Amino acid sequence: MKKALLLIPILLAAGCATVREARRAQETDAERTLRWAETPFAAREGAVAMEELAAWARTNAPAVVQARQDVVQAQIALRSVKAAFIPVVDGSVAYTYASQNVDPHDTEWDGEGTWTGGLSLNWLLYDFGRTRASTRRAVAALAAADRAERAAENGAVYGVRAACFALRRAEELHRVAVETSESYKLHRDQTKDRFDVGAAMSYEVSKAEVDYQNALLSEISASNAVETARASLALALGLAENPRIELGDCAFPEMASDVDALMAFAATNAPALAALRASADAAKSYVDWTICDLYPTLSFRLTFDARGDSSPLLWNYAAAPAVAQTLFSAGAKNRQIEAAVAQLRQARSKFAEAEQQLFNQVLTATLSADRARKSLSVAEAALAAAHENFDVVSNRFEVGKASALERTDAQVALSSAEAAVVTARYDLLDTQILIARLVGYATGAEAAEVESHAETAEVESHAENAESAEPGPAGGGSGEAEPPPVEPHAEAAEVESHAETAEAVEN
Repeated sequence: MKKALLLIPILLAAGCATVREARRAQETDAERTLRWAETPFAAREGAVAMEELAAWARTNAPAVVQARQDVVQAQIALRSVKAAFIPVVDGSVAYTYASQNVDPHDTEWDGEGTWTGGLSLNWLLYDFGRTRASTRRAVAALAAADRAERAAENGAVYGVRAACFALRRAEELHRVAVETSESYKLHRDQTKDRFDVGAAMSYEVSKAEVDYQNALLSEISASNAVETARASLALALGLAENPRIELGDCAFPEMASDVDALMAFAATNAPALAALRASADAAKSYVDWTICDLYPTLSFRLTFDARGDSSPLLWNYAAAPAVAQTLFSAGAKNRQIEAAVAQLRQARSKFAEAEQQLFNQVLTATLSADRARKSLSVAEAALAAAHENFDVVSNRFEVGKASALERTDAQVALSSAEAAVVTARYDLLDTQILIARLVGYATGAEAAEVESHAETAEVESHAENAESAEPGPAGGGSGEAEPPPVEPHAEAAEVESHAETAEAVEN
């Protein structure tokens, strides 16, 4: 009894800590939109690397914060389920002052005080696996919430990387636009000088001026694109203002191009797949719970009551073991099991669908990456040719052997080639970060694991080719093993057996 009394201050202290934490959450708005000045990058001098911004968003992005609270709620739900086998103790104390009138012709306001008090203990002893099934389901739900948080982190990191590359792309295209406008300005000034000495026509001067003004317009558009890209980066970082971020290192490792290796990595790292797999596990545990719900529950109740107007009080106790069983439910519990089986099949189908879609997306992304690499190579070659052509045409124009139109065409070709190189370079980087998001690659430490999957897949492929090259059996034939017979789906058979067992038990 003394040990039980010692638990009371401990429980009260725990309750007080919970209340203090709740009050702190009410008073502080930590989940509000942060200002740029509140981030750790505002006070820093110099450039900020892309991965630093991604790491910050991985912790502070609103979607990640929301997913993290889903994990907290899943943890609380798990603790609540585990508490089912812990006795529940209730207590009450009351003082009642009441009159004792019995004759309507002889009433008075005087009364008597009475103390009443009681303790009750309710203890679930055994429920034939129902609580264990609920625990497994809660564990799977917690795993799903954890993977969903990882998916939110993955999305936040991808959003920052994509925004950084978009900003870098816009900045480089703006640089190209500035260089182009400067070139057109120089061309306009040279044309005016040639016109002053009678070596150019007034049309050439007018055309050079129009070309320069068009180049300035393109420069303005490129500058606006930079500001828009900065706003997109601010959104990815969870800010509601346009921070003046000087981007530093935006390097990103080259992702493997082997689809099988990427899918092998995604099988254990893609958070979306892992969340759906955990949801399927939760649905499977729910089937167990509905079956266990057919069986009775064994519990124990102990009560102690005391009352009186003075000491000693009159007390009594009662002990009551109980068995509770639903005798007839008009098939409701059978329907509950059938609904649980349907949910399980649906969850497994969603996982299969996501896996198939992931393969399609990874394959498409790797093909896009291969095309982007080729496009970059072609664009670089075209840029070299455009530079050479521009130099030749410019020299010929200066000596009067090339027209203003030829010079303009050469400048347009050079500007277009420079923009094409920038576009192809960042198209390739976009495919790399997309592959990283699809397979669940979020940090540089995982690059080695992707490569190891690629090497393993290559070794296995070589081994399969070696086996297929071996001569067939003496009797002839290709030597290929016959495919195994198709067996009924084991999991489907398991679900059917669960449903049949449950129906037999209830009947």
